Amino acid sequence: MDSPAFSLKHDRLAAARPWLGRIGGAVLLLCLALLAADAGNIREPGGGVAQIFAGADVGGRFDIEAISNAAQLPAAAQPITYIKVSQDRARQINAAVAFSANPNPAALPFILGGTPASQERAVDCLAAAQYYEAGTDWEGQRAVAQVVLNRARHPAYPGSVCGVVFQGQERRTGCQFSFTCDGAMARTPSVAHWELSRAIARAALGGEVYAKVGLATHYHTDWVVPVWSSQLEKITNVRTHLFFRWPGSWGRIGIFSVEPSAPEPVITRLARLSFAHREALSEEEELALAAELAAADAALALETDALTDVTAGPLPSTTAPTASQPALAGVNLRGSQLRVADTDNAAFAFLLPNELPGSFGLLAYDVCGRRSYCKVLGWTEAGDVPASLPAAPEAERKAAFLYLYDRASRREIMAWDCDIFPRRDQRECLTPDMLR
Repeated sequence: MDSPAFSLKHDRLAAARPWLGRIGGAVLLLCLALLAADAGNIREPGGGVAQIFAGADVGGRFDIEAISNAAQLPAAAQPITYIKVSQDRARQINAAVAFSANPNPAALPFILGGTPASQERAVDCLAAAQYYEAGTDWEGQRAVAQVVLNRARHPAYPGSVCGVVFQGQERRTGCQFSFTCDGAMARTPSVAHWELSRAIARAALGGEVYAKVGLATHYHTDWVVPVWSSQLEKITNVRTHLFFRWPGSWGRIGIFSVEPSAPEPVITRLARLSFAHREALSEEEELALAAELAAADAALALETDALTDVTAGPLPSTTAPTASQPALAGVNLRGSQLRVADTDNAAFAFLLPNELPGSFGLLAYDVCGRRSYCKVLGWTEAGDVPASLPAAPEAERKAAFLYLYDRASRREIMAWDCDIFPRRDQRECLTPDMLR
């Protein structure tokens, strides 16, 4: 996810200011927390601790700029780097690090203030982080939301929810949440999934606490090893994700005292999903966005109409390719090409792109609609796509994606070939048993 920016070193502070040692760590932390709580007018999205405190003072006694310089607190955002090991070796390394034996207190309820417009921007920023980081794993979304809100109340991070989520977005690497700079936002969630994400975000901003992750400000999946993981306390896991908090005083509940007061910034990259993030667009940007949305809607309508045309009625029952099947080639839905459709048995075969695997699930939902049974298979190599359905077992074993829904048996599977499309949750990896 990202790397920790700093650790507080009381001995360095004491060396820089002899009188600081006599004040004591507890008093210093209290002063810093009070300053951070009142820093709405000087705290900007993307700023680090040095920016928060630079130029401030308490009653003319403390030179906060000198304090931050003495502590050598660099900016909170640093490029993420990983130790280069295999996934199996990464799991071994992560498993060898014990969970902290210290208490894991829950965060305090987060109640967002500000104007209604600012609140709506926060809801959509938080929903975006949840959706693009955790997909349709609703428990994972709650965990992500809690981490974002923990950061928003910690003096090491920006003073707004949107500032936290999009910190470092201008970089190609080194953003705090990878979805803001890795191209993931090119895929659009379905209306239903977006509204569910917004509901989770609204609840979190209204005081709902996901207690399991406690005061975590960092997380990563268990098959990677970020260089920062050894510097933090490992406190819990949610499925395959490990959660961390700052060690020492900077990870204790008292430091999470900053009440975000900065107005939520407009994130123009969210304008496609959020009306709340369109208000600052210029007239030219508004027109360009309207044209982009209209073009996207028109393209989706054409794709959906074409898909409806070729799947509305049963295809002739034959094992040989029929005259209607070649017409399926080129029907494009969310970047994937429909090659074969067996509407009698609600089965569909797609040629998939080699990128944005998260869109495959949305593709499956689009195709299956409200069917009581549906099977969607996808291949990344054109030569592997079968000429007819049902596919032979040897062809199915080459599939890179499977979606299966059977209302009668209450069975639903969505899985990827993890050698081609690594997944955070290993239970989403396609296995031979799923194809039976």
